[in-house]
Amino acid sequence: MGDGVVLDPGWWCWLEAPVLLPGWGASPVFVTRVEPQKTGKGMLRLSFIQAIHRVTAREREVMLRVLFRGDRHLVGTLKDDDGAIRTAILAAPDYGWLETYCPLLLRRRPPSGPTFIFVGQPPPPGPTAAEHLDATFGRTPAQILRGANAESFGRDHPPMPARSSLFSLDQTYGPFDSWMIARGFVPTVMEEKWFIYTESGRLLFRRSWTGMLIYDVEAIWRDDQLYLGQVRVNRDPDQYGETDDEYDRRLLTYLIVVVLLGEHAPFPTKEEPTSEQAALQAWSLAGKASL
Repeated sequence: MGDGVVLDPGWWCWLEAPVLLPGWGASPVFVTRVEPQKTGKGMLRLSFIQAIHRVTAREREVMLRVLFRGDRHLVGTLKDDDGAIRTAILAAPDYGWLETYCPLLLRRRPPSGPTFIFVGQPPPPGPTAAEHLDATFGRTPAQILRGANAESFGRDHPPMPARSSLFSLDQTYGPFDSWMIARGFVPTVMEEKWFIYTESGRLLFRRSWTGMLIYDVEAIWRDDQLYLGQVRVNRDPDQYGETDDEYDRRLLTYLIVVVLLGEHAPFPTKEEPTSEQAALQAWSLAGKASL
């Protein structure tokens, strides 16, 4: 097949092929195993993780017949889950491809700029597309497949105290938003104030600094849509100071929008504060996600 790009485990790439589920087929994929077949026909057994997939990321294995190997991409055919033979292009991801095929992902999880910019010097380059995918999904197969889980951050996971209250969120989310919510959120800097993950049919919201469990939300899959129902909220005054269930419902909705979905939303306030007061309250609750 000559010289050219080489598929290796641990490589992010995009795989472009006709898909069975419009809206879910365009996904960066993470290569986990490449096994050349001794057929003399350029056949590879290719294992990878499709990171963007309805409900959750999925592992796939296909037989890929390489027809062309260029400096930056491969062209081949593969047999899909329905038995059909499809043409596929595999190449390293770039931001142009992400903007075209994964615009929602790029809008909700934009690449972070440089932390320090020195006066009189050009800013350092931002992350490459592959580095951004590492930051978004994780670097190991387990991280990419599962998203956030109890072992993803911190060591102390105190239970919900006996002093708690119940209210209903009663919200159903569309497929893409459901996928994003279910992946949770793992803080990476002190300015990110929540650790959020799913466990046993619950969506758990913990304060990142203390590990205190503030919201325990019923999370039920209905096909590819996630329903968030009854919420148990912490009412131990030593752990959490809010006491109003209806206001907590608004705060929780705000956290889902700005932290998990990566959207902008006005901060819910009890009174009519100045814009500066509202910004401080938003920062106190949501940190970096409020910006």
